[in-house]
Amino acid sequence: MEVRRFVVSPLRSNCYVLSESLTPGSPAVIIDPGYDELAGVFEYIEQHGLHVVANWNTHAHFDHVLGVDLVRDKYQCPAYVHKADVEIWARTPANAMRWIGKECKPLRAPDGYLADGDVLTLGSQTFTVWHTPGHSPGGVCFVGSSLAVTGDTLFKGTVGRTDLEESSPEAMEASLERILAWDDQLALYPGHGDDTTMSEEREKNRFLRIAARGGR
Repeated sequence: MEVRRFVVSPLRSNCYVLSESLTPGSPAVIIDPGYDELAGVFEYIEQHGLHVVANWNTHAHFDHVLGVDLVRDKYQCPAYVHKADVEIWARTPANAMRWIGKECKPLRAPDGYLADGDVLTLGSQTFTVWHTPGHSPGGVCFVGSSLAVTGDTLFKGTVGRTDLEESSPEAMEASLERILAWDDQLALYPGHGDDTTMSEEREKNRFLRIAARGGR
């Protein structure tokens, strides 16, 4: 599995291209295209001749979905998000204006919805959808055999904000308790910042350590 990270948006959100290989025609997905300037993403895909089959979104905050329609128009691929985030998806223009003063058109409706336990296929690889609310009601992680894309649920050394109007500290605590079941060898690719591993976060991330103690 090939993973390429692109830092996009004024909030330095991570957009990922996952592909089975870098062989021309290899299937690929774009995760969290969070801005409307994605030239580097498109150049990488075309350089390697990748075949984009879908857009997966870890959640619907504007800095993770602003470029969704650009991706859909360019590659004629479907876009997916958890249904609990559809209201946030619909507020993308208002949120972009509020946070970064950016004018944008409303996003078209998602092509489908993700649910906890869904199995997504990328070539010969599969990813399981884990619903991990807390930062947003519809936050999800995509968990494969060797890596997980964690969105704004789990970062290197910390977790996503829970002080936003649609956030829930209680839901985040429950989500962190769930993901303690992940294998230590998983490489983690978060929605902001650098990649890490589950073993490192289990050892050093104080939020996970608190979750392991049952919130104490």
